[in-house]
Amino acid sequence: MIRTFRTRLLIILLLLVAGALTISLAAMGVAVKEQVERSVSQELVVSDRVFRELLDNRSQLLKQAAEVLTDDFGFKRAVATGDRETIVSALVNHGDRIGTELMVLRGPDGAEIAATHSLPASTNTIDSANAGQQLALVGGELFQLITVPVRAPQLIAYATLGFTIDSSLATELQSLANADISLWQESNSSVLASSLSASEQQTLSQVLKNGEDLSTWLETQSLVGKEALLSTDSDEQVHVLLSASIEKALQEFNQLQWHIAVIALIAMLLAGVVAILMSRSVSRPLERLIKAAQQLQRGDYGQLRLEQRDDEFGQLAVTFDSMRTAISEREQRISFQAMHDQLTGLPNRRYFADYLGQWLKQQRSGTLLLVNIYQFRTLNDSLGQKVGDQVLAQIAQRLSEQSDIEFVARVGGDEFALLYSPLLTEDSSQVNELSRQLAAPVKVGESDYPIAFNCAAVVFPEHGDGFDTLLRRAQVAVQQAKSEHAFVSFYRHGMDEQHLRQLTILEQLQQACDGNELKLLLQPKIDCQTGKTIGAEALLRWHSQVLGFVGPDEFIPLAEQSGLIKQLTRWVCETAVEIIQSLTLRDGAFSLSVNLSAVDLLSDEILRLFDDLKQLQSDIHQYLILEVTESAIVTDPEAAISRLNWLRERGFRVSIDDYGTGYSSLAQMRNLPVNELKIDRAFVQPLANSVVDQSIVRSTIQLAHELNLSVVAEGVEDESSWRLLQQQGCDVLQGFYFSKPIAVAEFKQRLEDEANEN
Repeated sequence: MIRTFRTRLLIILLLLVAGALTISLAAMGVAVKEQVERSVSQELVVSDRVFRELLDNRSQLLKQAAEVLTDDFGFKRAVATGDRETIVSALVNHGDRIGTELMVLRGPDGAEIAATHSLPASTNTIDSANAGQQLALVGGELFQLITVPVRAPQLIAYATLGFTIDSSLATELQSLANADISLWQESNSSVLASSLSASEQQTLSQVLKNGEDLSTWLETQSLVGKEALLSTDSDEQVHVLLSASIEKALQEFNQLQWHIAVIALIAMLLAGVVAILMSRSVSRPLERLIKAAQQLQRGDYGQLRLEQRDDEFGQLAVTFDSMRTAISEREQRISFQAMHDQLTGLPNRRYFADYLGQWLKQQRSGTLLLVNIYQFRTLNDSLGQKVGDQVLAQIAQRLSEQSDIEFVARVGGDEFALLYSPLLTEDSSQVNELSRQLAAPVKVGESDYPIAFNCAAVVFPEHGDGFDTLLRRAQVAVQQAKSEHAFVSFYRHGMDEQHLRQLTILEQLQQACDGNELKLLLQPKIDCQTGKTIGAEALLRWHSQVLGFVGPDEFIPLAEQSGLIKQLTRWVCETAVEIIQSLTLRDGAFSLSVNLSAVDLLSDEILRLFDDLKQLQSDIHQYLILEVTESAIVTDPEAAISRLNWLRERGFRVSIDDYGTGYSSLAQMRNLPVNELKIDRAFVQPLANSVVDQSIVRSTIQLAHELNLSVVAEGVEDESSWRLLQQQGCDVLQGFYFSKPIAVAEFKQRLEDEANEN
């Protein structure tokens, strides 16, 4: 199969030219043949006329020759005297002289005097009507007879001379008539004379004898013929056929056709050359366009080598080049977008990974510093995405202007990666300069927004030789900086393992919420004056099948960060309700404290939770005390107070846990809708031996009572501390002196034992 357009175009053009020439030659051949046949037919008409004129002329010559004989005096005298020998001698001599073969001398009455042949009966009667020219069949031969009178001076005889019409004469006449002459006798279909070749005469004779169609024979012999009758003095019909060969007539035209064929061949060659040139002129720009398309397919958008033309191909080339430019620009734009952050214009995570990968391949050392915007999501939610985007753009601008930074990229929603060539430490000038630059508030419109940052640094190749490893360890160090409330934290060996443990804790904690690994222990709360158990604090404990025992100080902060704390709080509260329902309680004389985190207090989930608890037990608010830390209130005081008011309206009591370790002010304490203060163990444990702590605790108890708040002291480890707290008027005690956290069953037994003692 022909694949190339150029070859197909060349073949099509050649076929068109060849077809046109072939049709022209065929049409010309048909026209020439028809014209030759018409010309030959017309020539045969002329040849027939010439043939008859030639016979007439020959008759006149024969007549003149016969008159010479009859005018001879000696011949006349011999005829007159009846001298037969002289007559015969004269006839023979004269016949030899003029070339006649038949001679007959007859008297006026037709009686034969002397003769070489016996004439047919139709020629025996001689009168003025039949004297002269005659054609006669004599002895199977055709003769042209001339009869002239012999006068001396009276008519004394008739002399008839006969000249044979044979093939020799026919051949002679053929050259004059320009046509073959054939004569045959109708009665026996025998050929009398013919100028045709021997084989043609033989086939003609066979056709005549078989009675076949003469025109069919002429056609098979490539002849054109004209048939006519010659009159004779007998009843025998003599036919004459004038024929001419079409092939001979076409010889000149064949020569012409040969010349035309040569011209056609030359025309074909010229057409082929022209077709090649045309196909090249058409295919060359197409080939260049194909190469240009292949160049674009390879991703090469450089300058294309296309012809500058004024035709459609030129327009196509211009359009193609415009398309290349558009594709190149779009490709560059897509490539830029694929490797850059659209908001800040900085390289993105992928670009940074490639860039750092090149550094690592070159075995270069340096520092990767990860900058995280502290609580950016909160800022974005509170101020709106538009302001958040402007903050990000300005921070990116600040980082880009740092001359000592090799590379800056945005690798997360609130994270930027900086690449330094030197190995930095916590005291490096670059770190201090970065801290100074980022400390300035971000100005958006007319407002200034102070932004806090947590950064992490990893050095390579010490802390890793791959992008993923370095970035993961930097993120681990960022979490460390957040937990330490530090600007920067340098990665240390072991942080990675700690981070992996934290991830495992979160994974297992989710399963623990759905399983039976969690449990509540109850630490009794004691009436400070009587020493009797009046309540307990529910403390969550977790024994993982995978990790073993995990302390609350380890998994609670992780749960707060991940959001699992909401699920844990619901489990604790619902379990606490079940415990309360399982106890035999004195109305209003027992309370069970549960802890709420800052995440719980600021979440709408807390509202749904306590509505659900009220559905479980309508008076549950009489038994539950909700403990919240100072830090939970300080995070967002307005929202926290709103939630606390909602809880108080539903009858729940609220206790400020770990009071004295947070940052709440007395003004805030005055406005808080709480019922209880819980003095932190940091002030209670050294109480017996610390005058300062005694003063702090005493003043706190007095202040709380002035605000109509009850006071709980946790961390009571000895009797001396108990007695001091009694003297200072504390309401409730909690600590290992009275009991460690115990199981629910053990706590129930404690209550029963105390009841029995009474």
